[in-house]
Formats: sequence, C-alpha cells, structure tokens
Amino acid sequence: MSKEKILKKVFALHSLYRDGKIKTLSQHEVNPGLDKSSRENYLYFTLPPCLNFQRNSPAMWQAALKTWEDSKTNYLFFPEEVCKTKIEKVRSDLLQHKLSLQKNKHTEIWATISKTLTEHFQSDPRAVLRAGDNDAEKILTLVQKDRKKLFPYLSGPKMANYWLYILSRSTDMQLRNMGYVSIIPDTHVIQCSRKLGIVDERATSEKVAEAWKELLSGTGLSPIDMHPVLWNWSRNNFNPVI
Repeated sequence: MSKEKILKKVFALHSLYRDGKIKTLSQHEVNPGLDKSSRENYLYFTLPPCLNFQRNSPAMWQAALKTWEDSKTNYLFFPEEVCKTKIEKVRSDLLQHKLSLQKNKHTEIWATISKTLTEHFQSDPRAVLRAGDNDAEKILTLVQKDRKKLFPYLSGPKMANYWLYILSRSTDMQLRNMGYVSIIPDTHVIQCSRKLGIVDERATSEKVAEAWKELLSGTGLSPIDMHPVLWNWSRNNFNPVI
C-alpha cells in the first residue's frame, strides 16, 4: 500500500476518534481531579507510570487512586515523605492497594525516583521539565541519556514517551517540540500498525516507533497524537472499519 493511502486511513481514524466515533474506555487514567497546574497533580501523573509495565494499565490507575485516597498511604505521592520513611513501610504501603505488584523491584523504582526528585528537582516533576527548558526533545535527552540512572524505568523508550504523553493530557504542561515524543509501541499500537500496513509482522517495537515518526513527518500530526486513537481502535477489534 502506498504512503498516501496509508496516510488517508490514518487521518480518517484520527477524525473518527476526534468525533467520538471510536468507543473509548471512559475510566482509564482515573485520578483525584486535582488542580492541573499543581505539584500534586504532576506527582500523581509521574510516579505511578514508573510502575506501569507488564500489567493491566487501567487496573494500575485504579490502584493509584485507592492509594491516594487512603490517608495511610497518601504520603507515597510526596517524594520528600517517601525519603523520610523506612523502606519496609514504603514496600508494605505500595502493596496495600496493589499499586505495587513486584514488591522489591517496584519499591526500588518508586524509592529511587522519589529520591531523585527530592535531591535534584525540589520534589517536583515540573522542575524536571524546566531543567529540559520545557522542550520535549531536551527533556527526553535529560531523562533517557544525561541523567538516565536517576530515572529507573521512566528512562525507558516506552515509558519516557508515555510519561510526557500522560502529562500532556492530564496537566497544564505546555512543551515545545512535542513531535519528538514517540508513539508508544505497545501491543495495541503494534497490531494497528500491522493492520494499516505501516510495518510488517516482523517489525520490532523500535521499528514501529520509527515508522510512525517517518510517516507523519511534515503532516502536522504528531505520532503521540495517534496513540489513544490506535489503542482504542484495537480494543474495539478495529471497528469502525476503514
């Protein structure tokens, strides 16, 4: 299939999603409804994604909300408080509402990023964005390369992009160069990419991300704009048919 035909299908899907003609999961990233500009809101949409791997994403967000709403575990969302707390308690409290499923690995990730934010970024994810000059390309370089060891799992190719995507949807974040934020090549996106003829059956996650960047270059549509479109289209068994 030619690039022009593929793009026609891609833009048709984007329009269907925008017009509400692709059924969406209404309760995915459930949250407490915090002020979008607040530190607390940025923390809520920064820390849980660090544990969002090899698990059901909507269930993870449900666990995050329960953890936030519980006065005994709410402190977990405040890096400075995590750093003051014994690791055994942090581990137990992350497990309380199943925010953590891997008691050692997940606890280590949460504690490390809490320490990173506390010691280097005023316990505030917004300071990470400012350190990257509010530029998506520079922020990704900071998290994935320059200071990679400070951001376990968040520095990964999928999660770093997912993090900026979540912030773009759920906070007041305004970044330059959002075109550098890659599509997140999860199972749904990969399946859609194959169905649309963008990649073949052998394509790796990295190849899928590269293919979307190349396909949409100069079109005015960013790869990350297509993530919710494809995720929901796949969940609906590729309906509507295009």
